Amino acid sequence: MKTLKDNWLIFDDEISLAKALAQEILSIAKESILKNDYFSIVLTGGQSALNLYKILSRSDSDWSKWYIYIGDERFLPEGDKDRNDRIINEIWLENSPIPQQNIHFIQVELGLVEAQKEYEKVLKKINKFDVVLLSMGEDGHVASLFPNHLYLEDQMVVIESNSPKPPKQRLSMSYKQFNKSNHILKFIIGESKQKAVGLLKKNKNLPITKVTGEREKLYICKNAIY
Repeated sequence: MKTLKDNWLIFDDEISLAKALAQEILSIAKESILKNDYFSIVLTGGQSALNLYKILSRSDSDWSKWYIYIGDERFLPEGDKDRNDRIINEIWLENSPIPQQNIHFIQVELGLVEAQKEYEKVLKKINKFDVVLLSMGEDGHVASLFPNHLYLEDQMVVIESNSPKPPKQRLSMSYKQFNKSNHILKFIIGESKQKAVGLLKKNKNLPITKVTGEREKLYICKNAIY
């Protein structure tokens, strides 16, 4: 493992990155449970996190104290194969001992406006997350917050109506909400991210740079660096 910037951790391959990231999450969870008797984490969707979730599914923790949230969801029918919640459930949560009442996903099947209201009710009960987990897209986006798109920052959950990637309609936590976190753990994998990583190295303003929290680390695979 090498560092490029102070909080950039570079890994030779995607599996070693996922293992290190899982270990960091489990370590923070253990510390948080000892201190506060619970651990809260915001999960990321997409294919990049699959190895991580597989590792967590085989790991040990005091799962009854875990509280799960999700950073964004695509406006698709319940059970659709491209929904973030379905992917996470199939890979990890449906066979996890985490209590169902501790898992809080976005119910987009209610409709965007109603789902936004309902998820904000859930988030109002949270002072600060222990961990926010974010993967970066090819254009530097995180969750469903895209470059050069304007969002109402007084909201906890924002509606994306014109996503450059299908489906166009989505719901996402806002930058402000993501930043209510003790630890921001970002990760980048894949050759398709090289252009965006090049912009990051030049300190360009991308959505991923707008999420900071109290502590921040970026895990990056060599295949995403050129």
